[in-house]
Parts: sequence; C-alpha cells; structure tokens
Amino acid sequence: MGAEEGARERGSHPRRFSPAAGDCGPPPHMTHSRPSSDTQASSFPVGSRVTYTCTEGAIKIPGRSDTVQCLPSARWSKLLEPCGRSCGAPTRLRFAALSKEDERINFFPVGSNVSYVCRPGFENTSESSPTSTCLENLVWSEAAELCRSEYLRSAPRRWPTSSRGVQSRSGSCSQPTYKLNGSHFIQCQLKGNNVEWSELPTCELITCSSPPQVSNGKHDGQGAEEFPYNSTVTYSCDSGFELVGNVSIRCTSTDRTNGVWSGAVPECKAFRFVVPLYKTPNYYSPGTSQGSVCLPKYMGISGILPQAGCFENLKRSKVASFCGSE
Repeated sequence: MGAEEGARERGSHPRRFSPAAGDCGPPPHMTHSRPSSDTQASSFPVGSRVTYTCTEGAIKIPGRSDTVQCLPSARWSKLLEPCGRSCGAPTRLRFAALSKEDERINFFPVGSNVSYVCRPGFENTSESSPTSTCLENLVWSEAAELCRSEYLRSAPRRWPTSSRGVQSRSGSCSQPTYKLNGSHFIQCQLKGNNVEWSELPTCELITCSSPPQVSNGKHDGQGAEEFPYNSTVTYSCDSGFELVGNVSIRCTSTDRTNGVWSGAVPECKAFRFVVPLYKTPNYYSPGTSQGSVCLPKYMGISGILPQAGCFENLKRSKVASFCGSE
C-alpha cells in the first residue's frame, strides 16, 4: 500500500507541498462525504475548520464528527468517514417485533443484521429467531416466518403420505376475544413433488371503535381509537348536570368478528331543584293568589315567578318548578 493510500485509509490526507508555511493544504478525501460548498478555498492556515456533508445516497453516521481542523503541525486532524450507506428502518412484521437492542439503532450499513422476537399471541416454531440482513441494494432481506399464532387450532403439519388429491381442514380461534383473519379453510396442495398447506390465517383481537360521545359529558377513553374486547368506558357529566342511564358500557361482539358497545349510552341532564313557595305559614282568602321569588343562589328558569292560588277547599294549586341552580 502506498503512502497516499495508507493515509487515506487512516482518514487523513497525505501531506503535500503547502503554498505557505503553516498551511494544511486541501482537506482529507472521504468516500461518502465532501467538504461543504462554502469551504472550497485553496489555502487553509492553522486553525482552519472544514465541515463535511454527505454525498447523495449516504447518511450521517451517528456519533461521528464531521469536522476537521488544521493543527499547529500543519496537518489535518484525524477524521473517520462521517457518512455511509445505510438501509432504512427494518421491515415491520405482522408476527414479530424488532428486538429491543435493534430498536435503539438508526444506522444500518450493508451486511448488518437485525433480529426479531415473536409478538404476544405468537409462538416460535424453531430454536432460531427471525432475522433480516441489509443487502447491497440497501433493501432488507425477507425474514423467515418462524412465529405462529398460538390461538389458532391449526391443521396437522403433515398429511399422511398415503392420501391422494387435495385435502382441506378448517380452523377457528380458540379464544372468544379473537377473530379469524383470513380464510377459515386451508388446503393441502401439490407443489412439484411435495405437498404443503396453503397460507395459514391469523387470529386478531376483536376491537371496538371509539364509544359514542354525550352532550355535556365525557368518557374516560378520550383519545383512544380502538378498544379491546371486554374493555369498559365510564361516563361522567359536566358540572351542573347529572347522569341518567348506564354509568359504563362494555366492548362486546355478537358475531365474533365485529366489536360493538353493549348497553344504551347514558345522558347528561341539567339539575332541577324544587324551591318551596313559602318558608313560613301565611293565610289568604279563597280565590286569591300569591307569587314568590327565587331563593338566593337560584334563578328563574323561564323568567316567570312561581305562583299558587288558594282554592275554595282551602288547598293551594300545584306550583311548577320555576327555579333552578345557577
């Protein structure tokens, strides 16, 4: 390896003839980055700094510096390649989730591997975990489907070798809170000289959409878009209103496929208070009537003051509730 190539391998530029003493000359060459456009100068005296930007198709490598400085020895400071080619975020799988270790990584150079763990409700069918590799074309390789739904009563893995023709088996979810996603039947089919089962369906949790809203009230599930089977929401009313009906409703299903809310949705109705017409006994002649005003902290509901009449049988007429809480 030549002196120039060795210097490039170490991330620094070979020292060349400087236009003047104390000048570092052109900044180091990088494979996937170049000096910023505003630093295309011909002279770099001691103390000069140069920042690199990634070339097209490359991204910044986390944790690496992107700046070099001209040292008093008229040499550039060492700088590892600040940019590189990387795959995007690993593929999201239906049956498995990215491992906790790989979740914290955001740079995936060619050849790097990520591993997955089976999601809740799925069991690993082998001693290995699903993995995926970043390929040369910056695309993730396909991960093997090594996780199988543990809620599915699956058909046998192998059909007896003596059977002929196409056979079928039906399946269902063993838990009532799950619904079958896909065909209810799988078939044992010929494929070349072998036989194999058609695509296996999955079991997904039954969910309900957002529960109904009520005027002058709310429920404790605000902000959520989906509610799992058998979950409940509880309603409450704003100040000055009382709840009429069921306090809570529950997510259920009538067909083991779609989630529905059980029970009628409650209502929030304004409080109404009956105010006594008189606080002390008063005597009036039959045929006369007497009005009253609302007590302190109460106001007229309709703008009409309560009024009662004295009948011939010496009984008062019924008084409507004209006063309510403020």
